Amino acid sequence: MTIATVPTGLAKAFAARTRAIDGGHREWTGRPASGGGHFRHQGRDYTAARAAFILRTGREPVGTVRPVCDRPQCCDPAHVDDQAARQRDRAALAAVTGMSHRPPSCDHDQAEHGRHRANGKRYCNACNNPPRPAASCGHGNPQCGAQPARLYPCGPRCEEHQPARTRPYYSAA
Repeated sequence: MTIATVPTGLAKAFAARTRAIDGGHREWTGRPASGGGHFRHQGRDYTAARAAFILRTGREPVGTVRPVCDRPQCCDPAHVDDQAARQRDRAALAAVTGMSHRPPSCDHDQAEHGRHRANGKRYCNACNNPPRPAASCGHGNPQCGAQPARLYPCGPRCEEHQPARTRPYYSAA
């Protein structure tokens, strides 16, 4: 088992971009102001919530990091959890409240795809989030679906098919 460490200076970079507000919450003051904020530290990209989670736990998050308090943009380290912790807490809530569950109506493996909603109710993540279609067909045509068409078999930027005015060595005469 490897022991993760918090990158040096991450706490200082995080504190410089956040401020404490009433109720023990913390809000993002850096740029961008909306969406919870993103910043770069030692060559890595961090969201405010991800940095807060790493500062609290000392490990990389599993899945997305979101606040568990009632403020959607809160980035206080004590108020954020990763997907694994949220699912664990929701399963515990279902067990404590004695919630009875119907057997799943799908054939997906619930050990892998089973999730709990915030109220403790179970659902199948594979059924609720079908796979998205690929953004590209692999032939260079975005959103083309299943059409195996390509404008130029060699690619649009080859010497033969690139317009003369866009060639790097082009000079107006």
